[in-house]
Amino acid sequence: MKQIIAIFIAIIACVASSAQMKGFGGAPSAAVWSSRVEMTGGKTGKVILTLTPSKGWHIYGFEIGEGGPRAMSADFSKSTGIKFKGGIKPSVAPVKTYDDIFGIDVTYWGSKVELIRGFEVTDPASAKIVGTVNYQACNGETCNAPQKYNFNLAIPAGKNK
Repeated sequence: MKQIIAIFIAIIACVASSAQMKGFGGAPSAAVWSSRVEMTGGKTGKVILTLTPSKGWHIYGFEIGEGGPRAMSADFSKSTGIKFKGGIKPSVAPVKTYDDIFGIDVTYWGSKVELIRGFEVTDPASAKIVGTVNYQACNGETCNAPQKYNFNLAIPAGKNK
């Protein structure tokens, strides 16, 4: 009985690690995300979300017409002790092109981009940046179902007083 349980656990571990490498539902992972906070002054800073599409994939931008793939969106509403300054500014402009499949203009990134948003700390005791980016990716053969990247970032101590 112990051998059967050990084999069952090993099979589950293999399936789980394969799903992590490929992404949800066995679909290939289309992007790698990371996030960080950089303070630019005593109470000011910027949150930087770095998106690196996997080879051959492109991630759709914030501006997509009706009837196309899911446009990227970002929600920072769960952040506390922070006042955001302006919208998200990409380090590289997205490619804009007409997509024959969807029959509309689309924007996308096919290489690394940083999505940057400035902020001011309003309450150092509760300051944190929490959010979600929703996005969709295609690779010329297939499109992944819409994906999410969640982030929860602390403000560096001693930098916001």
